[in-house]
Amino acid sequence: MTTQLLLRILLASLGLLAGFWYLIRVHREAKYEKRRLELALAGSKIALWDWSSTNGFIRRRKSYADMLGYGQDTLIQEQDFASALIHPEDLPRIEDALESYLSGTTPSFEEELRLLDAQGTWRWALARAVVVACDRRRRPTKVVGVTIDITDRKQVEMQLRELSYRDPVTGLHNRTYFDLKVQELDRPEALPLSIIMGDLNFLKMANDTFGHDAGDSLLASAAKILKSCCRADDIVTRWGGDEFAILLPNTTEEEAVSICERIRTACAQAQKNPVQLSVAVGAATRTSMAEPVEGVIRSAEDWMYKYKIMERGEDTQRWEAITKRLAHLC
Repeated sequence: MTTQLLLRILLASLGLLAGFWYLIRVHREAKYEKRRLELALAGSKIALWDWSSTNGFIRRRKSYADMLGYGQDTLIQEQDFASALIHPEDLPRIEDALESYLSGTTPSFEEELRLLDAQGTWRWALARAVVVACDRRRRPTKVVGVTIDITDRKQVEMQLRELSYRDPVTGLHNRTYFDLKVQELDRPEALPLSIIMGDLNFLKMANDTFGHDAGDSLLASAAKILKSCCRADDIVTRWGGDEFAILLPNTTEEEAVSICERIRTACAQAQKNPVQLSVAVGAATRTSMAEPVEGVIRSAEDWMYKYKIMERGEDTQRWEAITKRLAHLC
């Protein structure tokens, strides 16, 4: 064996040793970086996951279990994206969004969803994902994603939204909320859909005679009676000014009229503060999707005004008697 051959063997051996050393270093650095990432995510509200189309598995990293309070060895992988972790109402939307992204219909994947934590509580999260590998036909084969716990933010958003839907005087939901619920109930499952419109009599006179505090008290009393005469699933709102609107899903006309009678009776039995409470109410019912909701509202308002005219004579006499007594006291 010549010196030149020995030198080549020695150089080759050194090259192999250098290569092994480099691979070991890269491996150690990768483990170090992975550990750094795990430490950075530990206790945070960020979790990692990846999905592979070749075996149909979604793999959730340890950070996912940590974020939701599960044990280290749970939530590692599942056969597909469907999971008991995801709220049943959110799952179809998430699957559709992911499919649209993978097919190229949408340019990105970013969805809000609810996840079940170890305590059995649904937590809000924001999921984002990006394709990192494709096959020869440029079909996605691997997706890497990050999920962020946004429960605190969503709670603040929902509180602000709820405040925007509330009438501060009566505590009832407002006209904006009524319109939102009308859209949600615009479906066959809500039929028959009854609507009650109510008008508080003499609110302006109460404000002018006794002050706005008395008027607000009258509104609050009317709201309390309306709520007490309706069922838990009925939607009682302050329509605006001295008017109220009630949505009654799956309620027949006869049932709506019965609720109107309960309201009239309760108002008549209410304590005078400072005057006898009086609310004119009228009802109408939608029995077919062909009937526009706007027409049902107008019909309920028409009945309300008819009853208002019939009731106004007696109410006016009551009011005149009160104002005369006030004038005499002054």
